[in-house]
Amino acid sequence: MDKFIIKNLIILSLILGAILGLLEAVPFLGVLILLIALLLTAPIVMVYLIMDGKLDLTTTKDSILTGALTGFCANISFSIAYSLIMVILDKIFHYTPNFILTAMITHSPIWLLAVFVIFVGVLCATTNAFSGFATYYIINFIRDMYEQKHPNNDFNRNDYK
Repeated sequence: MDKFIIKNLIILSLILGAILGLLEAVPFLGVLILLIALLLTAPIVMVYLIMDGKLDLTTTKDSILTGALTGFCANISFSIAYSLIMVILDKIFHYTPNFILTAMITHSPIWLLAVFVIFVGVLCATTNAFSGFATYYIINFIRDMYEQKHPNNDFNRNDYK
């Protein structure tokens, strides 16, 4: 992987994590958004970049590293956005959708929050590495099925004049 792909991965995962962090404050969507952040950020970013033509996964190592990097970066921006929203809702509007997390965010020292965010970031990196690995195999399975049904389509052939 080159620096351009890594930069695109980091930017997209930071944007996706911030969006998910902002949506986490919605009471009925909270659990669903958390599951998406834990498991599906890597497949979402990978499929988007593959469909855009900027990413080509050639090995399982690439898919695992892509998933881990995406999961960790998305968790960092998710945690920052969620913490800011919780502090704003608590201090200005006196509203707490999750009392325990809001109390922890507003009353804990910064170093403890940073340790917690890094710990959960490693957890998200691990789960998204597996999701990226599974996405690689699912994409290859779909490509193999397509090539078996359409054997005459060789996209590497240059026969147009």
